[in-house]
Amino acid sequence: MRSTSLFGMAIFLASLGPMSAAYADGVKADIEAANARFSAAAAKGDGAALAALYSAEGQVMPAGSDPIRGSAAIQKFWQGALDSGIAAIGLKTVEVFGHGPTATEVGEYELRDKAGKSLDHGKYIVIWQHADGQWKLLRDMFSTNIPPSKK
Repeated sequence: MRSTSLFGMAIFLASLGPMSAAYADGVKADIEAANARFSAAAAKGDGAALAALYSAEGQVMPAGSDPIRGSAAIQKFWQGALDSGIAAIGLKTVEVFGHGPTATEVGEYELRDKAGKSLDHGKYIVIWQHADGQWKLLRDMFSTNIPPSKK
């Protein structure tokens, strides 16, 4: 009887893997759709639309800066970036790990100017929060892959 219980437990545990992978796959499509809205807002130069994609508790956490909290501050951050010459933000989702109302995305970004010239590229991690039927950015941390210039 004990071997039957262990066998049953093993089957149960094995079944959890595909369920979580399926969940993450469904979430990945939703996050990629949200990323498409992010890129579209950037292409329009719309910092307010970018800020609206963050949750009420959202934070942008760029390298070399304190966290940027709150919708008005996030809008100011992104509008400043767009006004500095960023005309396009390309996002590529590499991995998504989902758990309940949150998901973690690991990805790659590229920033381009109006002429299409690459300004920067790097990696990011976003913790997403599902609320009111939408995935919103809760924590957004990114850093460049371009090494610092040697002086």
